[in-house]
Amino acid sequence: MSKAFFRGKIKNELMLCLLISFILSAGLFFLLQSTGESLLDSYFNKSSFIEDQKNQTIIQFKHYVSDNNLTINDQDQIAKWVKNKRYIGLYLFVDNKLIFTSAVNDFDTENNMLIHPILVNAPLYSVHFKGTVAQIYLDSFFEYKYYYIITFIGVAISFVFFILTMLFFINRKTSYITVLENEVKILEGGELDYPISTKGKDELASLAHSINELRKSFIEKLDGEEKARSANSELVTAMSHDLRTPLTALIGYLDIIEYRKYKTDEHLMQYIHNSREKAYQIKHLSDKLFEYFTITNTNLSEDHLELESFDGIQLLDQLMDDQLLILQNNGFQFQYIPSNNPFQLDLNLISIRRVLDNIFSNVTKYADKSSPVTIKFQLNNKNLLISITNRINRVSREVTGTGIGVKTCTRIIEQHKGKLAVTKGEDTYSIHISLPVITKSH
Repeated sequence: MSKAFFRGKIKNELMLCLLISFILSAGLFFLLQSTGESLLDSYFNKSSFIEDQKNQTIIQFKHYVSDNNLTINDQDQIAKWVKNKRYIGLYLFVDNKLIFTSAVNDFDTENNMLIHPILVNAPLYSVHFKGTVAQIYLDSFFEYKYYYIITFIGVAISFVFFILTMLFFINRKTSYITVLENEVKILEGGELDYPISTKGKDELASLAHSINELRKSFIEKLDGEEKARSANSELVTAMSHDLRTPLTALIGYLDIIEYRKYKTDEHLMQYIHNSREKAYQIKHLSDKLFEYFTITNTNLSEDHLELESFDGIQLLDQLMDDQLLILQNNGFQFQYIPSNNPFQLDLNLISIRRVLDNIFSNVTKYADKSSPVTIKFQLNNKNLLISITNRINRVSREVTGTGIGVKTCTRIIEQHKGKLAVTKGEDTYSIHISLPVITKSH
């Protein structure tokens, strides 16, 4: 039998219940047996029951012989009668010679002599057969019937007790299973605050604990989603209000320009300038809204990123061309150090593009244009190391960001089994990204 059969607390408890039930039932059987035998022994010793049964049987045999007109040679019919009586032994003598016995081992066929020592000086009874008179000795075992009955009753009671004991132990487990079933149905009905009962230390208790933890996690997830929905609703409401004001002003300025309601060219230029300012204000608000929903969508879908394999050098060159062009258009100088060693990247292109867009967007907002931005790619121990360093603009030094962009980037990089770290000095700001790669042999 394999060791796996004995594993599991419920199995061990069931086997222990079987053993305890068997021991208790066996003990009950021996108690009933000994008590019943003692009562029967006491009754038989104090009463003439056995003797009365013996005398009654002798009378029945005499009637059987006379009613059937048996001779001493009708031994088959005598044997049949003895067999029907079951609990007797019959010895038949004629002229003190044994001519019939139901116990074949007691008869010496060679000497025709009585050899059973219990029959020496035993009381004999006369029976009139047809044509002769014989003597009989009746050996009775009537008490055996009652001992058998006592044994049967003891076995039956012990078996019923064994079944009831097992049912008691099993009912304790099944009742707990019923409780768990009812409590799970309560959870199915939507009452997630209802706790699952934990009882004992077996697999059922472990299952109940796991369901409880699942219930708590689900509640936390629902609370988080509800908070996110509430925050989204509040943000959309706030953004709608914030967008309405500059948008209304922009429409007003554009209407003035289109319908030529300005008085001088100087006013025209002022309206154009104001329209440009309002357009940038709207762009700034929409960028904040996009950034917020970027992190929200990342939270919701981070467990479902689909990765694709790319040639590392070609992909990074393509991605960096776009970002370097943005830096150049915004008046930044840069130092780009690519990696010339071939490698392969498994990534989600949209997510990585979001990371780079976020990083370089912050560079254009907060970096000092008088110092070059350094972008370096390096392979190290099957990891791609990306370092982006810039000097901090004195004007933007006092601006405090929300940190949402960095959190978004960190979460995306972690989903790619990589790491993102930020180091900030007095004048410099650096982002370090590590991504796993598959190196190619030359």
